[in-house]
Amino acid sequence: MAKIENIKTPRRAKAMRPQYFTDPNMDQMHAMIVAMATEISVLYDRFDSLERVLEKKGSLVRADLEAWQADDAAHDERRSKRDALIRRIFRVVHDARGALDAS
Repeated sequence: MAKIENIKTPRRAKAMRPQYFTDPNMDQMHAMIVAMATEISVLYDRFDSLERVLEKKGSLVRADLEAWQADDAAHDERRSKRDALIRRIFRVVHDARGALDAS
């Protein structure tokens, strides 16, 4: 059997990032906000898992948390909360876009 070598992926993309704003600093700010929103969403899901395991078992060990699988109701609730988070974070951009469209 052939030896499988470790595959290393590049740490940075070689292609230029798309530019959405005239000021490249705004693109960087936007990317940072999206990255932070993603991390916040992951934390919310983790807290939700923690609360559900604690509610069901009354105590917690890490293995219980790692093994827990969300059911359809939990996925739906998380999706709803994630959508609300995204709306709150990007409300300012959405409102500004609406003002531009109205003019």
